[in-house]
Amino acid sequence: MRRKKKLYIVLALAVLLCACGKEDSTGRGRLKDAPAARETASEPVEEREKLSYEEIAALAEHCSLNVYWHTTEGDYAAGTSFLIDSDVFGQKLLVTAFHYLVPDDAQRFTGMDLPEYVQGGEIYYAKSGEDTHARPKNCLIIRDADAVPNIQKDVAAFTVENGDAIQTLALSQRQSVDRGEKLYLLAYLWDTDEKHEDIVYECEAVSMKDGVLTFKIDPQYGLMGASGGPIVDQYGEVIAMVMSGDARYNYGHTAESFEKQIAAATISEIEY
Repeated sequence: MRRKKKLYIVLALAVLLCACGKEDSTGRGRLKDAPAARETASEPVEEREKLSYEEIAALAEHCSLNVYWHTTEGDYAAGTSFLIDSDVFGQKLLVTAFHYLVPDDAQRFTGMDLPEYVQGGEIYYAKSGEDTHARPKNCLIIRDADAVPNIQKDVAAFTVENGDAIQTLALSQRQSVDRGEKLYLLAYLWDTDEKHEDIVYECEAVSMKDGVLTFKIDPQYGLMGASGGPIVDQYGEVIAMVMSGDARYNYGHTAESFEKQIAAATISEIEY
């Protein structure tokens, strides 16, 4: 769904497009590295220390971001973003969902088209609405980026100017989850945020397969504004980012999957 002086568009697909709300104002809105487990030939793997709810909330405050996007179609705020460290590109990257950066009237739009469509933007902390003074600088050309229903291809990424003060989120390389495992969505939900001013929403893992995380969240919470938002595990690592939902489940693109897409990308020569 998109909001930008236009009617909502509902996609009649296997899953419903979640929460990318657009409007002509920003939403209001770091990651402590979780201790790594050790494993040697003579020692068992040590249990990592789980973060407290207060520590998760602190991460949400400093890592969950909103962007006021400038595009050839107009300016709007949409979805949720976060920063990661990229060894491949040797710098921080802004990561979010691809689907809400697709023009309304696009018949076919790929990651190769994105650098021309996006014209820049301003990055804000999702919780406080404070300007980070960071900006998207260059778009990454992710050739196979795609939108719903291809959740496992739905990712966009940008280099960042003046982003040194924003702490990055660590990415999990897990390829499976335990059913019922507690996860946390870190996002400013446009319709329901008054219920969680700390912008942390507890979720329950269902499954992880083929680049897609299936999870549950209390149905009283709509996901308007959550697309691209990080879902972290109890160690504070991003396990996926939100993409879509239907009447029964919600879905995310796993970190292990979208990191591979980003690693294969190139940086556009267009500088915003």
